[in-house]
Amino acid sequence: MASFKHLTFLKVLAVIAWADGEMTESEKNILKNFYRKFGLQKEDVRQLNPYLLAPTLKKEQERLFKQLAAELNSEREKEKIVAELEAIANAHRSLKTEENELVEEFIRLLKKTSFTQRSFGRVRNFFQATIFRQAHEKNPAVHRYFRNTILKKLELKMKGSGLKIDLESDQVYFICLFGALLASVAQVDEHFHEEERKALKKILNERFGFSAKEQQLLIEVTEEQARHGFDFYEVVTEFNSRVPYKDRVAAVDCFWAIAAADGAISYEENEEVRRITKAMHIPHQIFKESKKKFLKR
Repeated sequence: MASFKHLTFLKVLAVIAWADGEMTESEKNILKNFYRKFGLQKEDVRQLNPYLLAPTLKKEQERLFKQLAAELNSEREKEKIVAELEAIANAHRSLKTEENELVEEFIRLLKKTSFTQRSFGRVRNFFQATIFRQAHEKNPAVHRYFRNTILKKLELKMKGSGLKIDLESDQVYFICLFGALLASVAQVDEHFHEEERKALKKILNERFGFSAKEQQLLIEVTEEQARHGFDFYEVVTEFNSRVPYKDRVAAVDCFWAIAAADGAISYEENEEVRRITKAMHIPHQIFKESKKKFLKR
């Protein structure tokens, strides 16, 4: 397959990666694996870069899909691109039955001469269920840490409260990741004080739609994490890969709510929030604007 056809294919992949409003580092790495595999030249990569930096307009999406369908004009080329997709999707495990069905669906879509919005949805589902699935899987080490170090203790502590903890739930896993980062701010002064707990509950109600039980679990996780150390890099990397950008921005207010709960923000608290937000790829302007809101209270 000619390099220009590989380039169109990678642009389509980038469009799919941006479908949820952002492209994670994990998704970028998957795309990099492809262009290394395809042996693209520097000029090709330069043409791809704009698609990695920002989402494309709907017209450009439709143009790319039509171009890809037109460029993959032989059965051999279509089979080759699908085989390369399967090879990367199978890097760690075999395709499941439903994923094989998606591969077949993708082949059918390639045979069409036109793409609709519905076609775009099907192609997006194909990539999210196969190629980009690895970017959203739970980190085994982090998952094991929360299960063995935090949640087992909480299950015993909260036995009889009616709160069931299922770490396989994406929401519970998010709560664990978020609680660890909140604890990183709370433990600056080595205590998770009652005023910090009240301030956190208030801002959680304003920024996130947690149920009462989920909020209770988050507070418990934060308290428990404040008594333990954790691998900051692994947790924040996992948080970034699984949490949409808008929710990461909403989380910034929660960090400042804890830091400012006693009426003042210490230098150490300021630097800890700075460290977390920088690792979360939050612009410095958002860091400053959020801080100002809590300095005025």
